[in-house]
Amino acid sequence: MSIHPTHTESRILTLVQERGTISLEELLACLPESTWSQVFTSVDALSRQGMICLRRRNFEYELRPASPLPSTTLLLDSSSTPIKDRQAPPLP
Repeated sequence: MSIHPTHTESRILTLVQERGTISLEELLACLPESTWSQVFTSVDALSRQGMICLRRRNFEYELRPASPLPSTTLLLDSSSTPIKDRQAPPLP
């Protein structure tokens, strides 16, 4: 895929974002101007780039928006000292 998404890829991203979850069959029905091959190639490219999630549900495939990566945050206690910087208390 090029740097800029194709028309089919843009339409797929829009549909997935609007609906949240959509089956591959529903997606094909929403894109009558695209061939099955164009849709399949676009779904494959978007999935490989991490822009959508493609999952198998029984005998169907469904598309979902890609979930964002969890942020890495430091846990703070009530003293607002990062836990990783605090030393362990001495043993009695």
